[in-house]
Amino acid sequence: MVASAPVPLWEREALHEAAGPTLRPGGFELTDRAAEFIGAVPGWTVLDVGAGLGATVSRLRSRFGVRAFGVEPSAGQLARAHGAAGLIRARGDELPFGQGRFDAVFCECVLSLFDDRAGGLDEFHRVLRPGGFLVLSDLCASGSPAEGGASCADRAAPLADIAGLVRERGFSVELTEDHSRLLRDLAARLAWSGEAGRHGCGCGRNAGYFLMIARKQGAK
Repeated sequence: MVASAPVPLWEREALHEAAGPTLRPGGFELTDRAAEFIGAVPGWTVLDVGAGLGATVSRLRSRFGVRAFGVEPSAGQLARAHGAAGLIRARGDELPFGQGRFDAVFCECVLSLFDDRAGGLDEFHRVLRPGGFLVLSDLCASGSPAEGGASCADRAAPLADIAGLVRERGFSVELTEDHSRLLRDLAARLAWSGEAGRHGCGCGRNAGYFLMIARKQGAK
C-alpha cells in the first residue's frame, strides 16, 4: 500500500488554532505594517497571492478600503473559506489578470512554496502597474533550501538570495525588516500543541521571518 502524502501544515487544524485565519506568523501585524508603509487607500486595486481563507483580502477591504482580490490554488482552502468575497482558484505563477492591473501585490508566507520563484515574481511584475508595490513576508534561512522540501522552513532561502532575485526581476527593494520574533511565537504555540515536530514542520528551526517591500521599475 502506498502511503498517502501528509496533509500540508497550512491545511492542518493545529495551524488554524495557533495562527488564526491568516495561517501565518504575526496575524495581521505585517499586513497592516505593509499597507500603511505603501500608503494603500480607497481606490487602489490589490491582489493577495496564496490567499488561503481570504483573511488578508477581507482585512485590506475593511481596514484600508481598497478593492482587494485573492488567488488560491487549493480547492480545500477555498472550501473552508465558505465563499469569502474576492477569491478565485488560480496559481500564483499563472495569474489570470491583464498587465498592469494592480497597485499592489501581497504574497505573505507563500513565495517559499513556489517551485519557480523567478516565474512567480515575473507574474507579480506583469500584473503590477509601473511603480506598484510588491509586499513579501516569508521565512528565510541561513543556508540553501532543502532539495524536495515540503514545508516553508525546508524551502526557505537566505534573505540575500531573495532580495537579489526580487531585484533581478525588475523591482527595487524599498524596505526589509526582520520579524523573526513572530515566527518564534508561532513555533512555541505549535510546539505546545505537539504539531511542531510532525511532518517536517520545522518552524523556528534555523529560520527567520522577514517583511520586504519592493516597487516595480520601468514603464511596463
